[in-house]
Amino acid sequence: MKELTDFLQHLNVSLEDFEATGLQWENLLKIKEDYDIFKKGLVAPTNYLLKAFHEVKTIHSVRFRIKNTSHLIEKIIRKKIEEPDRIIDANSYRNEITDLIGLRALHLFKEDWLTIHHFITSNWLLKENPIAYYRSGDSPEHIEVYKEYGCEAKEHPFGYRSVHYLFEINMGKTTYVSEVQVRTIFEEGWSEIDHKIRYPYGKNDRLLNQFLVMFNRLSGNADEMGSYVQYLKKELDRKENECKAARENKVAIIEAVKAQIKEAGITPEIATLLETNLNEIVNLPALTTDDLQLKWPNFEEIKTRNGQGKDQKNGKLKG
Repeated sequence: MKELTDFLQHLNVSLEDFEATGLQWENLLKIKEDYDIFKKGLVAPTNYLLKAFHEVKTIHSVRFRIKNTSHLIEKIIRKKIEEPDRIIDANSYRNEITDLIGLRALHLFKEDWLTIHHFITSNWLLKENPIAYYRSGDSPEHIEVYKEYGCEAKEHPFGYRSVHYLFEINMGKTTYVSEVQVRTIFEEGWSEIDHKIRYPYGKNDRLLNQFLVMFNRLSGNADEMGSYVQYLKKELDRKENECKAARENKVAIIEAVKAQIKEAGITPEIATLLETNLNEIVNLPALTTDDLQLKWPNFEEIKTRNGQGKDQKNGKLKG
């Protein structure tokens, strides 16, 4: 009994709450015994997923874990506290606990999510619609994009932003279920710190929570800035290509004019003068994106130009 008492104390769960679930410690030990054997077989499907996800170019990195035994028992207890009528025993836990295999695919820019979403949905059978968690105050346009691609959008009570997938993997005669979380690197950083600060289990300090909320907003702003920086780079590259094409076109036109001068029978003196002038045009410095200097915007001017600050939609993922 001491083993149970110590375990519940670690989880910050009272003995009364545990007994209300109807769970028996002996049955949990049976689950532990079964899972210690079963989890050895989870290595192969986990490695298969890792290899597959590493092939996706928009994925920056992949983290993974096979749920350890103590965390499995903990999750069963918490699920039974939330849903006392739910049946979880040695025969059913493999289906009831769906994250025995867990992967986290991290990407740099918010827009990269869509490529990863198509990769998952086109390669595996989903057990349910993906769940896209968002923070209160996130862009409605961003949330609508999730819904457009078949996700169930849910506001997370702690402000987590992440898209969760559950799908099946067939390895020989065995079917495994894996949970994959897809999020940005900034969101991963915030969630790791948030998890570290909130635990041990049940930690709920008001002052800490206020600072974690502010930190969450900063991670969201960092994601948005990343999207804008990527957009700016694409625009600068486009402008650079336009400038290069214009320079090449100018040289081609001037060379054509020189040829026409020679064919026109113009006196050598005038022809030489014209060619000299044309060469000066060729040698004029060309404007490139290196000459651009970005300055802080005049917000009053923007407000006037856009009709008293009315928001303009550009169709990009934000927030």
